[in-house]
Amino acid sequence: MSAAPSGNGPLPAANSQPGFWCECLLTSAESDSTVLVGSFDAYAARDAVRWIRIAVRMLVSVVDDAEAEPVYEWLLLGGAATAAALERGEPFTITLQHEQLLLAWSARTVSFLPLAHRTGRALPPCAGEWSQPAALRSALTASQHPHLPARR
Repeated sequence: MSAAPSGNGPLPAANSQPGFWCECLLTSAESDSTVLVGSFDAYAARDAVRWIRIAVRMLVSVVDDAEAEPVYEWLLLGGAATAAALERGEPFTITLQHEQLLLAWSARTVSFLPLAHRTGRALPPCAGEWSQPAALRSALTASQHPHLPARR
């Protein structure tokens, strides 16, 4: 099924572009809530893996050794295997837990449709209004220093 270029119906499959949707979710056991920390649209499996590796590498040092060991192993040896699995259409998830906080990074295959308001990789103006990274910073600061108020 397809619509005329000026119509509001479904787009033909030829207009879609294969890629990978990556996201990081923060779950707090205390409040039983989940927050989207970040997301990334990658057009190559290696770019999806790179986005996750950078984020995980920055935070793995704050977790205890038992939790960090398999993550360090994946950082050292798992990148190529993960990219190959993504190329085969297999989803990927890796998690880190620090006290009551659980961070989960995931990547999965998707088909991206072109958006009328987007040019290349430029984001729309509303993207600058997103404040979720501040929520992550507050949660991590509060868990590391429970006697200090969280910064905003």
